[in-house]
Amino acid sequence: MHHILPEEQLIEYAKPYLKANGFKKKNKRWTKDIGEFTLCFYIQGSCYSKENYYIRPGVFVNSLLPTELVYGHWMTQIEQTTPEKVLCDFEQWCEEWTNKSLIKERLLAFMEWEERNPLEKRRAKLVDYEADPVPADEFFMVDLKTKQYILDEF
Repeated sequence: MHHILPEEQLIEYAKPYLKANGFKKKNKRWTKDIGEFTLCFYIQGSCYSKENYYIRPGVFVNSLLPTELVYGHWMTQIEQTTPEKVLCDFEQWCEEWTNKSLIKERLLAFMEWEERNPLEKRRAKLVDYEADPVPADEFFMVDLKTKQYILDEF
């Protein structure tokens, strides 16, 4: 895998930017509590190669903490481009995934999609993802307790 952006370059760019915006750093993970949510910017090394890494932002719903999920109640992966674009994508993603009405709308769409495409059908490779795309990949790792909380509280 060829990286446009070396990990060290991203870290050096992100450190002062995230600190200036109130994030706390522990190893390669920055977090910021914003009340109802905690934002997370995480750089994860690959277990296959020292040169490979992943940029994984996450959002925790604070009233549901602690969680067994490593990155948040929902997470994504950001493409490695330029440091400016990575942080811009991170900010935009966090803005969307802390918008309660948008989260609930996306969860309802995901639940409808999941009903049409249950796990057994997905495992059997019987889902046409082009004809019926997943409305929000972030919900694949969300547990039932989190889904119910969103439906009840958002």
